Amino acid sequence: MSNQEWFRKTTWTESDKEDFFARLKRSRKSSRVQYLKIQAYHLYETNRLKEISAALELNNLALEEHPERIHQAQLLEQKAECLNKLGKVDEAEENFLLALQAMREVPNVKPNVPFSFGLFVIEHKINRLHKEALQVLDEFNDMKSGIIFPTTEYYFYGIKAIILHREGNSKEAEPLAQKAMAASEKQVSGFSRHPKVGLVSKTENMLYNELASVAQ
Repeated sequence: MSNQEWFRKTTWTESDKEDFFARLKRSRKSSRVQYLKIQAYHLYETNRLKEISAALELNNLALEEHPERIHQAQLLEQKAECLNKLGKVDEAEENFLLALQAMREVPNVKPNVPFSFGLFVIEHKINRLHKEALQVLDEFNDMKSGIIFPTTEYYFYGIKAIILHREGNSKEAEPLAQKAMAASEKQVSGFSRHPKVGLVSKTENMLYNELASVAQ
């Protein structure tokens, strides 16, 4: 494994762990939080419980050792995602809400917490959080900031559409679902130098299937 890849491991054996922490110790202190964050993300993405548990530990370590507010929202979001995958739904909810509060405290840092929180609410059918999920989408709305990624449109309109539909408001839900579906079909991002960045790639899932039925 090259020096550039040491913080992108997709397994977490004892030797993996030893190698990571040895290299982390030798790295610049200012960069360590990023290495912890990136490594945690790659372990989470394996979708394996052992690696997700390791990702959770790395996120906790990052939160403990790097309490600077600028990092909090993304670290808490990753922690919430790990807890959700591990079946700890109540703890996940708590950390999503903490992540949203962290965004309010550092508004110039904008991770995807409103989208991941909305998807969490939809996944677990938490009706009591419908209002808050809709509220944070509008609170952190970047839809009027110029050219936006198709993924931003997809999740912004899609999450709203499903929640409104589940609330019985099909009249408002249907056109939003249609906008989300249109975003999922885009083949170029709108950015001339990066035409394939931000395209919707995962369309065979619960969100897409429910949107397709709402959009009809």
